[in-house]
Order: sequence, then C-alpha cells, then structure tokens
Amino acid sequence: MKDKDIDKFNKLDKIRHSAEHIFNQAVESVFPNQVLRAMGPAIDTGFYNDSRWGYKITEEDFPKIEAEMQKIIDANLPFIYKEISESKARELFKDNPFKQEFIDEFLAEGKTLSIYYTGDPEKGEDVFVDLCAGPHVTKTSEVGAFKLLSIAGAYWRGSEKNEMLTRIYGTAFETQKDLDAYIEEREKQLANDHRVLGKKLDLFAFSDLVGKGFVMYTPKGTIIKNELKNALVKMSKKYGVQEVNIPHLAKIDLYKISGHAQKFSDELFKVTSHYDEEFVLKPVNCPHHTQIYASKPRSYRDLPIRYIESTQQHRDEKPGAIGGLNRTRSFEIDDGHTFCTPDQIKQEIINTIKIVEEFYTGLGMWGKHWISLSFSNPNTPEKYIGEVADWKKAESMLQQISDELKLNAKVMIGEAALYGPKIDFMLKDVQGNDRQLATVQVDFAMPKRFELTYIDENGAEKTPVMMHRAILGSYGRFIANLIESTGGAFPVWLSPVQVMIIAISEKSFDYAKKIESVLNMEDIRTESDLTSETMGNKIRKAQEQKVPYMLIIGEKEAEAQTVSIRTREGKQKNNVDLKTFTSTIKTNIMTKSLEVNI
Repeated sequence: MKDKDIDKFNKLDKIRHSAEHIFNQAVESVFPNQVLRAMGPAIDTGFYNDSRWGYKITEEDFPKIEAEMQKIIDANLPFIYKEISESKARELFKDNPFKQEFIDEFLAEGKTLSIYYTGDPEKGEDVFVDLCAGPHVTKTSEVGAFKLLSIAGAYWRGSEKNEMLTRIYGTAFETQKDLDAYIEEREKQLANDHRVLGKKLDLFAFSDLVGKGFVMYTPKGTIIKNELKNALVKMSKKYGVQEVNIPHLAKIDLYKISGHAQKFSDELFKVTSHYDEEFVLKPVNCPHHTQIYASKPRSYRDLPIRYIESTQQHRDEKPGAIGGLNRTRSFEIDDGHTFCTPDQIKQEIINTIKIVEEFYTGLGMWGKHWISLSFSNPNTPEKYIGEVADWKKAESMLQQISDELKLNAKVMIGEAALYGPKIDFMLKDVQGNDRQLATVQVDFAMPKRFELTYIDENGAEKTPVMMHRAILGSYGRFIANLIESTGGAFPVWLSPVQVMIIAISEKSFDYAKKIESVLNMEDIRTESDLTSETMGNKIRKAQEQKVPYMLIIGEKEAEAQTVSIRTREGKQKNNVDLKTFTSTIKTNIMTKSLEVNI
C-alpha cells in the first residue's frame, strides 16, 4: 500500500492498527524472545493480535504490557513506511514462518512488499519493524487511549487444520472519554451475554459427556422454546400452513439428489446400519419435505401447499466455531417449505414477510434489524445448483419485492443459499455480530432435481417452485438474541416463572400455597418462596431471576384475602383482590404485552 492510499481509511482504523503495532513492540520488550508474531488487524471494536507464545499469557499480565505501551505512546515515535525488496523481507523475517507465508502471498498477487518502522532508524532511535501495508497514524502519541481486553484461541488463518495461536483483543480511541464510554457499554453487554445469563437463569446446559456443541434445554428454557413455537404456529396457520413431521435420518441418496452431500460433505454426520445401509443425520429438512409433496399426484388447484415444522438439524461444525447457542452441532429450527406456481411466488413471499413483521413486532425486535438480499456470486458458480436463468429470475423477483415493500435491503453478493437467493432478516448480538434469524428463499432448482410435478389447468405436467422460509430460524440463535436484547427480562407470556409468591412468615404459608394453587389452575406459571430468609433477600432473588410479578403475602394479606403486587421494575400496588390480579396477568399474557402491567 502506498502512502497516498492511506487517507481512504478513517482515523479510528489508523489509531487501532497503530495500537496493535505498539502492542507488539511492548510485548517484545516485556517478554523478549517469547512471542512469534503472526497477524493483527484493526476491527470494528478495536484490534486483535494472533501470535505463537512461549509464555502462558494471562489477563494478569495486561497491566505491565499496557504500561510499556504507554511509554511508547509518550515517546511520540513516528510511524515510517518503506517499500522493500523480496530479499530484504526474507532476511528481516527469516525466523518467522507466518511472515514468510504472507510474503509468498503478496508476491503471488503482484503486491508491493512494505514495512513500517515505529521510530526513526536514521536518527538512531530504538525501532520496531513489521511487515505491513498500513495504514497508520503519523506518530504514536496520536493513539489517545487504549486498553487490552481479553485472550482467546484462534487457528492460524481461521483453519482448524492449522496451528492454534493465542489471540489477544484490545481497543483504542482518540480520547479517554470515548474509551470509558466503550468500556462501560461493553461491560453492560458482557453482563447480558446469553452464555452468562442463560446459566444464571437456568435456561440451558452443556455437558462434555454429551459432547461439544450439543445444547440441552432445562425445564425453564424448554418453556421459552415451546411458547415461541406455539405462538409461531398459531400465527402461521392464519396463512394456510400445515404442520408435518419427519425423521432425523435419511438415506444419503436423498442428499446426493439435493446436492448437499457433494457441497457440504464435511458437515454431514453419517450413520451406517448393521445392514450396510448408509444414512445421514439430516443437515436440512427440505429434501424430506419434497418427498411428502411427491407422495401423491398434485394439481394446480392444490397449490400453494405450505408445510411447516420445528425439528432438529445436525451439522458437524468446526470445533473452533462452536459457541453458546449461536453455533451448535444440533439445533432446532422453525422450518417451512411452500410448493407453488411461479405466479404465486410474490404473494407467498409477502405473506411470509407479514408473519416475520408480526412475530418480531410482538417481541419488540422489529426495527432493530436490517435486511439482506443474499444473492449469488457469478464468479463462483460451483457454490450453487440450478440454472443461471432461474437464478436471475429469482433475484430479480426478490429485488422487485424489496423495492415495492420499501425494505431498504442491502444486496449481499455471495450470501445466497445453495439452491437459491434469499431475503435474510439480520439482528446484531451483544458482541455486535450480525446473526441471520428469519429468511425466505426462492428455489427453482430442488423441485427439478427431485422431479416434482403438478398438473396445470391445461392438463400439462409442470414443475413447482419451492419456497424455503424460517420465521425465527434457529431456536438457539433466536433465544440467544432474545436473552441478550432483554437482559433476561422476558415478556410475561414468555417468562418461565410468571409469578413468585413471597411469604413474609410461616403464618402466611398456607395462604401462599392456596394462591399458588389458584394461579396454577389458571395456567399461570407460579412458584412460592417459603424459605426463612428475609423478605428483602427473597425479593432480590426474584428480581435476579427476572420474575415479572412478585406477590408479597403477610398476615394482613392473608386475613383480607388480598395480595400486594411488586413488579421486577419496582412498581408496587397493595391490597389487590386476587381475582383482579388474576384478570390483569391473564390479559397481559393473552395480549403478549411487552409491559409488566399492574
């Protein structure tokens, strides 16, 4: 990269890239001959560095590295760009296989080799040098404020076939005020991380004996999953869908026809029976659904046929990519497939978008998303199946619908599915990563592969179009986003425990049990705290569990046969008739209100 190209990068990118160089220079000083540098780019939240460490680095080492970094910043050293020859580059980094690999790649791509000095060698200053194309700030003092954040493992170049390196994350800003604001927001986000809150709220569990990437939902987590499923099915049935059910296994031949066996062979869990039959744990549901459609003759009068199902899918994900609920090896997905004529595609897509909007609005998530038009990359046709003309037709149709509905969708080249383009609804998780939740996809290819047909109005045999759709997508990914966006304070209808009865003393235990029985009979999920702890501690525990309603029961309430209501937000109402409270909470649940009303 030439100096003239640097101005196209924003100031914060330059600061963060420069901070990563300062980090490397500090590490060489604090841990001489212990670290072999690999790579370290600027990222949206700061920077990271991947290196091979001969020392067991921990976060307790961060203060001494940061102190050395500050010395380098205070020294106001210049960043100096210099182009170098291959021989000079080879000599400078002769003991670093990572840099040698980069040199090979740069030369193969016809790029200029360049280095950056931190410090001026011509002035006799102590210098640090790294193979780098830039950009950087002019001097180290322009890195106004920085902080090292965390340590993780990362495979070299992202491949599990390569060496595992140590990744250290950091961030940098122009001012201390900007850094402080970021750290405060980050701490809040980390507290809302679904892996932290999921454990605290007892929603799901993992086990090494079960295996990495296999989530198990606890009774409380299962309540949330089932409530979402029931709401989604009820909403979808207004649009004429029918529920189906398929097995978890299929012959590998099914996926050879669909194209999944060839395109995603490394992700398939294969099972061989005692009778030498080869099966696959289903990675997707669509091939099964084609066979339900194919089970009897179809007429144009039958179309559209809309199948939906919530069922498990199984994919042999890379171990390094597995984490929390967002990436697992087995996951339940809200899946649907519609078989229709080409003329019916537009309305089916519009109907699906209506369901998505209604469902996400009801959870306060609509408007927090952005929409991707995930199209094919014409330069990599080997990634897809189907005919080019069909792809162009489908992509044109999705663009037209996006324009008509004013979706403000971004065209994302190369993000299409194996069999067709799609509209994806994207939400960010607590780390700022984009997560695809809802999707609707147009597929001309798979019906042709499975030779699906219907008889049109003229008695001719035609091939239907297949629409793939998911409203919430992966339940795990959706629940992770829901946990993080609400901080675990779910709407009342979704809360695993909707009411916690807090008995002040033993004298009110009997009345508390009576209330619990009454509310449970009304299908209100209720628990009682009859422990000997103080009322303050009981309230605090219920609030930590994000229980929307607490009923405080003492002798006065028992005598008057009333309840005193306290919400998790701290609102309070005393001496309320039990029937009045029951009516209030049932209305809240039935309307799926986002507020905790009293």
